[in-house]
Amino acid sequence: MADDRPVVALVSKQRVVGANNGSSAYLLAIAQSLRSAGFQVELIQPSPAIAGRTPFIRLRPEMQVFSRHVIRGARRVGSMFLFTDLSILRDAALGITARLARRAGFSGEWTRDRPRPYAVATGWTHEDLAFCEREIPRDCKLVLADYMFCAPAFAFAPHGAGRGIVMHDLFHAREGKGKDSVALVTKTEEIEALAKADTVLAIQATEQTFVRDEVPETGALLVPMPADPVDEPQPGLSDQLLFIGSNTAPNVEGLADFLEGAWPLVLEGNPDARLKVAGSMAQAFIGKQFANVEFLGLVDDLDTLYREAAVVISPLTFGSGLKIKLIEGMAKGKAMVVSSVTLQGVEDVCGPGVVRADEAAEVARSILDLLQNEQSRFDLGRRALSIARSEFSAEAVHAELRTWVKSLI
Repeated sequence: MADDRPVVALVSKQRVVGANNGSSAYLLAIAQSLRSAGFQVELIQPSPAIAGRTPFIRLRPEMQVFSRHVIRGARRVGSMFLFTDLSILRDAALGITARLARRAGFSGEWTRDRPRPYAVATGWTHEDLAFCEREIPRDCKLVLADYMFCAPAFAFAPHGAGRGIVMHDLFHAREGKGKDSVALVTKTEEIEALAKADTVLAIQATEQTFVRDEVPETGALLVPMPADPVDEPQPGLSDQLLFIGSNTAPNVEGLADFLEGAWPLVLEGNPDARLKVAGSMAQAFIGKQFANVEFLGLVDDLDTLYREAAVVISPLTFGSGLKIKLIEGMAKGKAMVVSSVTLQGVEDVCGPGVVRADEAAEVARSILDLLQNEQSRFDLGRRALSIARSEFSAEAVHAELRTWVKSLI
């Protein structure tokens, strides 16, 4: 039977395999809201660079939200995409060899990790553009660019179709330039890119205000990350800490600063404290050893980690956009110790539900206080959970989004 639901063409250059990192989880939440509003959502990925150094990707069940998913230079086999680009295969082999060498104790320039360029911000090729021209449906009602870097896809939007950008972040305002691989645009360049859209989906109020002030001819919808709250606060085990993050500069720098500054002070006050680190961020710490720290890598099910953690930390020192793991941790009913950077844009809403600390001694003291007091963890988790329910439910945060897309039909 033919599917006569209107189509949204979502064009993305990020590696999306499931809700296993913040930006992917946010994108999938938007796709789910569009589907709930009565649309088919097709994921069109014009760059093989999303493979990184892995010649295949395996899709998680949540990717079924997309009615169609195509990637240039890759062939789909069941729940996997296989890449045929020889440069990807070569770099995968070199990366594996270097990693094994570092683990075996070898050093030298040849063992240095050399990640492929961050796919989201890579330049557009003729092949990328031709792929979009071929794959964007001629009858779609909306072309939605994942990040402003995908705005060139608007050239192939059908006449009368909407043009939207999932903003994710305010790139020119990101601190830590030189460390952050994606903070490579000026304010003028960002305004020019956002101006190509009819409407921008802003993840927090700071970004929405920027678009309204600086790009007034482009509409700005506030579309935060929706929460999936648990039933009760989870005070966890008294010696467990948790940090979850993907392998991006803000996460890596934030954790490195924490491990150098606050963590030794935590262990001094509580030698039994344990920190578990989940997510691809672990790749940046291969070969490094820290007392009582366990790097888990990618974890399919985070529920157990959240349930057992006494304190969830987010010690970011730069970056912008809504920190999605902040909302997720609050929705899990957790006691959280976070930095001011983590709270940027949502201080008034989320501040009462977390402990804010920036200096190493203050961070360590806050963590130690919570580790030794289960009632404090329960009370803080209860406040966090209440905020997540009232301010970040899918019905509340995506109401404007659903109204807007329905207006395009």
